Amino acid sequence: MSEKRDRLLLIDGDEEFCLLVRDYLELQNISLDFAHTGESGLQAIAGKTYDLVLLDMLLPDMPGLEVLRRIRTQSGLPVIIFSAHNDETDRIVSLELGADDYIAKSFSTRELLARIRAVLRRSAAAAPARDEVLSAHGLELNTRKMQLAFNGRPIDLTFVEFQILQAMMREPGRVFSRETLLNLFADKEWNKYDRSVDVHISSLRKKLADAVDGSFSLIRTVRSIGYVFVRAIGSVRFIV
Repeated sequence: MSEKRDRLLLIDGDEEFCLLVRDYLELQNISLDFAHTGESGLQAIAGKTYDLVLLDMLLPDMPGLEVLRRIRTQSGLPVIIFSAHNDETDRIVSLELGADDYIAKSFSTRELLARIRAVLRRSAAAAPARDEVLSAHGLELNTRKMQLAFNGRPIDLTFVEFQILQAMMREPGRVFSRETLLNLFADKEWNKYDRSVDVHISSLRKKLADAVDGSFSLIRTVRSIGYVFVRAIGSVRFIV
C-alpha cells in the first residue's frame, strides 16, 4: 500500500514562487495545488479537501488576512501564513485571526518542510479514533470532530484554540503555565518572552465570553504563573 500523500494548497500571487515550492514539496511526497488570488483560493478550499493551507499576506485581489478570516468562518483547516516581513504586529494579528503558524518569506526549504510537518503532526494527533465529548458550564467539546458548542450553539475555534481548550477542559482547576500551553502547538524553540499563548488565550476568552453572554470568565489568569479553566461539574463521555 502506498503512503498517503498530504494535500496542501498554496495561495500566493507569485507564480514562480509557487512552482518552486511545488517542485520541492513533491520530492517530499506532498501534493501541492496553488491559487494566485484570494478568491480563487477560497473557491479551491470550498471545492476540495486539503490538509493544510499556505497563505501569503499580500495577494493581488485582497489581503491575505481577509482570506484567513473567511476561512475561519467556515472551518478549522490548518493555515500557515507567509509574509515578506518578519513583523511582530503582523504575526500577532495573524495568530489572533486564527493562523496556526507564521513564517517570514526568507525561510529555507528545510524550515518550510519542518513547519508544515509540525502543523500536520499536531493536526493528526488532535483527532482521536472515536468521538469523545468533554462538557462543562454548558460547553460540549467533541475531540474527534473538533467541534465546540454552548447549549447546542456551535462556536468556531482555530486549531490552536481547540488544542488549548481541550487540554484545559480535561483538567479543570489545574493551572497551566504559558510554557506548557506553548508546547501544545509550538514545535520550534521558543523563549520566555514569547507571548503567542496570551494572544490565543485572549481570542479564546472572547469567543467563550460571547457564547455565555459574558456572565463569567471560564479561563482565569493566575498571576505570574499561567491560566486555569474554572472547575465545574462536568463530564467526559465516549460515543461509540
